[in-house]
Amino acid sequence: MKIFDSPKFFRFLPVALCLLFLTSALQAVAVPAPPESGSKLSIADSTYRQVITEGSKSLSCYLNYPQGSAKIIPDFENNAAELEKLDAFIRQVFRDSLIYVDSIRLTGYCSIEGSFTANERLAKTRALGFKTYLDNEYELSSRYPIRVSWIAEDWDMLRKLVEESDMRYRNEVLNLINNVDVFQGREKKLMDLAGGAPYKYMLKNFFPALRRVEITVNYDLRRILEEKLHTKLSQEEFEAALAREREEALAEERRLAELAAMEESARLEAERQAREAERLEALRIAQEEARLQAQRRAEEEARIEAQRRAEEEARIEAQRKAVEEARMKKKEARKLYPIFALKTNLVAWAGVVPSDVASFKRTTFMPNLEGEVYFADRWSVSASALYSNWEYSGGEKFWGYTAYSAEPRIWINGNGLFRGFYVGLYGQMGDFNRQENRDDTEGAEIMTNYTGDYWDAGLSLGYMLSLSKHWCLELNVRGGYRSASYDKYTRYIAPDHIYNYDDNLPGKKNQFALTGVRFNVVYRFGRGRR
Repeated sequence: MKIFDSPKFFRFLPVALCLLFLTSALQAVAVPAPPESGSKLSIADSTYRQVITEGSKSLSCYLNYPQGSAKIIPDFENNAAELEKLDAFIRQVFRDSLIYVDSIRLTGYCSIEGSFTANERLAKTRALGFKTYLDNEYELSSRYPIRVSWIAEDWDMLRKLVEESDMRYRNEVLNLINNVDVFQGREKKLMDLAGGAPYKYMLKNFFPALRRVEITVNYDLRRILEEKLHTKLSQEEFEAALAREREEALAEERRLAELAAMEESARLEAERQAREAERLEALRIAQEEARLQAQRRAEEEARIEAQRRAEEEARIEAQRKAVEEARMKKKEARKLYPIFALKTNLVAWAGVVPSDVASFKRTTFMPNLEGEVYFADRWSVSASALYSNWEYSGGEKFWGYTAYSAEPRIWINGNGLFRGFYVGLYGQMGDFNRQENRDDTEGAEIMTNYTGDYWDAGLSLGYMLSLSKHWCLELNVRGGYRSASYDKYTRYIAPDHIYNYDDNLPGKKNQFALTGVRFNVVYRFGRGRR
């Protein structure tokens, strides 16, 4: 017999339908289960707190481009470091699959120099180029909506940087930015202000911060909260849940800040106690040192007294040998055993400096002074200083140069007279500032400055020729390794304005070269006998 033909089936059918309806209703109104313990979607997780309180996360990339290019080249200038920072940012933002992203916004910015049209085109192409790079590296467009925008000239950021600085003419600059329209000559007025000094300061210190691309990640807060609460939320429920989560996140941040303050206070107290222990230990050491110093002083006084007696005995012995010493004195009077010498380099006074391995160039006179100390019959140490800071060639050129040098020497003849050949090991350092002027075809003046510092070290070979008991001539040649770091500045000076081009082109030059030729006039102090 079929079950549907049974009277019992029809008797229990209403009861079964009622049970099915109640089960469905209970499922529909069931309260969602709380998230598992330890889920990253909790107030205890710092990333979750940041997402809930801020709703987005941004990063500014200061990328460099070849002239006129919008393509990102990873190994161009400092791009590698900026792209590494970008990669860390993206990996941090997307490392948690439960932190949902709603959209991504890319904004390109340019600084204010140049025309507005060119800056707008450059900001746009570089923003789009940044999007292309992100798609190639991370396939962002296939995963999230991306909005691209650009700002031709970031005057708001420039205003902020000026307001926060202590630059000269700060108030005048802010007045021009706030009251002169961009298309009514704002930049031109800034360039003319105070002879261009504020503009050049901003060009060097502020403009690089304006050239950037910003990436902003906007989180899907509704989806994050629904994921945490395991339920769909209406707009009112979402706003209430978001307010509650933000309140709890801020409370947690305050708790953690208080905990950190307590830990910092404990650390400072421990440091204070450690400093006090160090102070007491230092006091104990100082007292012990004072005791030892007094003991050493007594021993030194005893030694001096013994030395005095020995010197007195030596004096008496010297009187006995007076006749012999008189004879030796007459012989030694014709010699000078030098102790110290003063010198000056005639080559530097003539303004001649080595420019390469086997070439020289003429600048302006360079005052210099050198001293040398002699000891142990065949050893000496020489130290010199040189300074120049003058225009020459009718004001068309400028030569600023300093040199500080030290050189220990060993003399071939170890007879204590310090004549003839010697070999030295030298080290030298200093800085330089060279300017050359020239006129272009339009009659304007172009000034090129090379300014920087250098150091060199190597071997020297010299010869000391005695002219009299005290006067000598010395020839010294130096060669070795030289390292120079410099900045190149080129300025174009028109009759009524100054414009800078190639404001700062850093360079570095390392080479083995002839680093110095000295022809010294020497006066030596010493004694006629040993």
